[in-house]
Amino acid sequence: MIFEKIRRGASAVGGFPDIRRLALCCRTAQRTKVEMNGGLRAYAYAPYKYLIPFNNPTGFLYKAFALVIHSIWAYCNYPVISFKQGNSMLATNRQDEITLLNWQNEITSLQQSLNNEIKKISSHSEINIINHICINNLKSKLERLKEIEKILSIDKYKIVFIGTIGQGKTTAICHLFNLISDFQVSKNVGNKTKEVIETKELLSTGAGRTTICEVIIKAAKKTYIEIEPYSIDEMENIIFEFCESIANKNNPQAEQKIIISQEIERAIRNITEFTITSKTVYEGDKKKIYRTDIAKVIFEESGVDVLKKTALNNANLESRTFTTIEFDNQSQEQDWIKNTFAAINNVQLKKFAIPRRIYLYVSNDVLSGSNLSQFDSVVDTKGLDENPIRKDLQRYIDSQDTICLFVTPFAAAPEASITKLMGYHLTSKSKEFHHRFVTLVLPRKGEPEKVGGADGERDLGIQIRQEEVQASFKKLNLEFFQDNILFYDALRYYRDDIVKLHEYYEQEDVQSDKNEFIAAIADVVERRRNILLDEINNIRESFINIENGDALTAVEIQAIENAIQKIENLRDLGKRVPSFVYEDFIDKYLEYYRTTYKAWNTKHAIHRNFGYYEPRDIDIYYDAKVVAEGIDEDEMLKKFTREVKQELKNIILNEITSVNESLKTLIPDLEKEFYSLYDKFISQVGTEIQKELERQLSSQVEKSEFWEALLAEKGRRRKNGETFAGNVCEIFKQELEFETKLNQFLQSKTEYHWEQLVNKILGFFGEE
Repeated sequence: MIFEKIRRGASAVGGFPDIRRLALCCRTAQRTKVEMNGGLRAYAYAPYKYLIPFNNPTGFLYKAFALVIHSIWAYCNYPVISFKQGNSMLATNRQDEITLLNWQNEITSLQQSLNNEIKKISSHSEINIINHICINNLKSKLERLKEIEKILSIDKYKIVFIGTIGQGKTTAICHLFNLISDFQVSKNVGNKTKEVIETKELLSTGAGRTTICEVIIKAAKKTYIEIEPYSIDEMENIIFEFCESIANKNNPQAEQKIIISQEIERAIRNITEFTITSKTVYEGDKKKIYRTDIAKVIFEESGVDVLKKTALNNANLESRTFTTIEFDNQSQEQDWIKNTFAAINNVQLKKFAIPRRIYLYVSNDVLSGSNLSQFDSVVDTKGLDENPIRKDLQRYIDSQDTICLFVTPFAAAPEASITKLMGYHLTSKSKEFHHRFVTLVLPRKGEPEKVGGADGERDLGIQIRQEEVQASFKKLNLEFFQDNILFYDALRYYRDDIVKLHEYYEQEDVQSDKNEFIAAIADVVERRRNILLDEINNIRESFINIENGDALTAVEIQAIENAIQKIENLRDLGKRVPSFVYEDFIDKYLEYYRTTYKAWNTKHAIHRNFGYYEPRDIDIYYDAKVVAEGIDEDEMLKKFTREVKQELKNIILNEITSVNESLKTLIPDLEKEFYSLYDKFISQVGTEIQKELERQLSSQVEKSEFWEALLAEKGRRRKNGETFAGNVCEIFKQELEFETKLNQFLQSKTEYHWEQLVNKILGFFGEE
């Protein structure tokens, strides 16, 4: 009973502190890697606050207590296998440190002290500069403590895998979380077809596009699948696009060819019953295979309009109303998951619509030995294609309860699209994305050993590649933890000819790699928590210094006032950033649109949906935000405010700090406030552009001249030198410059929000 309480995280037991929290604290304190059982990697965690050298007269008692804590931790289903043996354990007297056991009390106490000090300073008859600085600094600390409290209160994190198409995301997820099983399959072995047993993933995997949408996997009491469907109108548009791709398949003009993704084509063929059949014909000794595409036959006989009508009749979209299907207990649970997920993903079930998102809930019977229940959920996002900076990924990247794993192949790490996506977000200094970002490198067999300088040693090859990835981030001026660059090879111990565990290895070798990876993810979380605990300590120490601070002299106050005047002089951005830098925005945005969505039919689908295309997570208004802000620090808003931003930062950090030694305790908070204000400034301007574009374009009625002109470009005869993309961009440009010139709008909003930024900094010093 007591262990069940501990396992479930019950409260204090028999007068002791909450044992599960105590175990968590101990596990956080020290991690040691050991070798045992012929090379099986294991992790050991020592509760340093409770241990002293084993040769101490009382060491046995402490060792016994440590082993109890270790056993409790292991029982709580965490990846702990053995204790590190040695002559001593680490002892420490850091009793003033905040631990995971007392951070809530510390935050509450600090908040009370900060509020009391604010009241005390505010009660002074005269509020001078230093009082304003102190009050605003203390308020800033209160806000930060609220944020820290929310983050430290996160019970379970979402683990989100983000990566390009076909690089092994789904395979890694399935193996890491036990979503695999053995199946009998036909296999060509030694030029003969044999029935063999292979280990297969329960989710659709393979070369190229396999999953049609984002998949969210959660541990549950029972197994079932739920979908978030596309609407009937959206599905009709997708079907029409497929039909037009059939009609344009043999079009000799490259820009008229319609490109349909593999997973969408597979789904549409299933719901419309437009299958491709094969027939083998023997002509003497020769064998010939004839393939018949029913959709192509209908088009050639009756035209595209009949093809569309037949497709809609066959699809019977109005009847596709089911959103949930539960395990029926009629087969093996793993078999049911594999078959049913494939049917949902390929839209083979007549009562189900095309899924926008699939939720897979998995029972403990399937998850035996898996670490999935440690996390809120595991998310397999749609693979990145032309545009890695997508709105659907933004919600995960911004969410404080999410660890983002950016998946990249070993040979190309870090892959260009991943670097572009991470770089866009890591330029935001205040959001501390690097605390939650992980680069997940997926090696294939033998790749680490072949790295230059590795001399055939796998671990050395991985270390060299890790350092190379970190160097790539540094070259781009991106802050990233090297310990957050992880490696995992799901098929490391499997044979090459048959996906089956190699005879040289055992299941515990496979499990050891999984444990190591899950422990590394746990370390990402703990590293983040420890940084926040240290920050609470720093806030407390800074508060004590403020509380004991001395008054400023007249000379020091004059120096601060001079610095404030310099800040005021930076308020008018128009005096520092010339108007012509904004003139390129529309052209840059349209070039981004032209090159990101290369296929003409993709552009046509966007026009048909007034700037959005859900099946590909395309939102041209969000794209305008990204372009306006700057994809990196060398583009648009981030580029042409970089110099004045640095000048403002230097005044705050250097000139004001040099005035008085005691002011140094206030500057770290002001620096964080500055980064936060600058990132907010960038985001606000980008959001204003997004909203203005939505106001101008998406709010227009279906019969608007603008959208009709774009749609009319499909199939229109063109003069020499004209192209579909060129004409479309010209129509866009005329519209964006007609009512409100978007370049001028960008300038006015940039200058306005910059002024607000400077005003807020001046407000820190009590200036209006």
